[in-house]
Amino acid sequence: MTQRRVSVFGRFLDLVRTERLIPRGSRVLVAVSGGLDSVCLLDLVLAARGRLGFEVRGFHLDHRLRPESAADARFVRELFARRGVEARVGRADVAGHARRRRLGIEEAAREIRYRRMEREARATGCDRVALGHTADDNLETQLLNLVRGSGPRGLAGIPVRRGRFIRPLLDIERRELLDYARARCLEWVEDASNSDPAFRRNRLRLQVVPVLKELNPAAAHAARRAAALLAGEDGYLDARAALALDRCAGRGRGRVVIDLNDWASYSVVLRRRMMRLLVPGLDADAVEQALRLMGRRTDGRLPLGRGAELARRGDRAEIQTRGKE
Repeated sequence: MTQRRVSVFGRFLDLVRTERLIPRGSRVLVAVSGGLDSVCLLDLVLAARGRLGFEVRGFHLDHRLRPESAADARFVRELFARRGVEARVGRADVAGHARRRRLGIEEAAREIRYRRMEREARATGCDRVALGHTADDNLETQLLNLVRGSGPRGLAGIPVRRGRFIRPLLDIERRELLDYARARCLEWVEDASNSDPAFRRNRLRLQVVPVLKELNPAAAHAARRAAALLAGEDGYLDARAALALDRCAGRGRGRVVIDLNDWASYSVVLRRRMMRLLVPGLDADAVEQALRLMGRRTDGRLPLGRGAELARRGDRAEIQTRGKE
């Protein structure tokens, strides 16, 4: 993760090989918005496919949030055609989805985008979905998670791989991609919303990150190094928590029964992780409420959300998930 005198393509290959992001013989769906990062991603993936032995397909989703989004979709469709990439260009009503689900626009767009990419990957037999997140995106995510009060997982930033989603540009800064694109005579479209300070990420990008880079020009790479260290420790602690659960919890049909005497023998650090493994997606407040109930001497019940409920009875606790086997 240290800055080295290695080309953008060289660092792209380093991360793909080191993290085993793209197996030989696989098929990769490249998500292209039309912006600088994703256009560079497509160029790099196409440059690497012969060397690494994989197939490429493309995908673009028109969120229909801006008047120029249809023109961006045409640009991406033509880009795929010029590069000889089979692709699908879809449309989504993000604003309508946000209203129906009572979500912010950014959250609604992300939810629909990932759902549609997953569906397209399954439909086309793609083993991987490549996304254009950069070292700068990772720094911004870490800062957003810091101000939210996230733990180690949030402070580890954007994962290089999660399921079939991969991010081969995470070791590369946006300014480096700009130089790469100019050297390769690549064309891209600018999204005016990226300069809108109404979005929290944009305020960080425009107002906070420049100050950090004044303090340390290599701030984005330093953040990636910290993220890699935190991600490694996070994985280790998750493995320890899973082993601890094997010793103190028994699983049945739609429920988990926990021996509270065994549970109490583990540190609170592991107990927090054990609870998150038992009910994935719990926020920090729900985890702490569950730990308080399990640490009391009196019985009680606690709805955990996501269809789960915790009940404490004597020296046992039980977590039930309604409607699941």
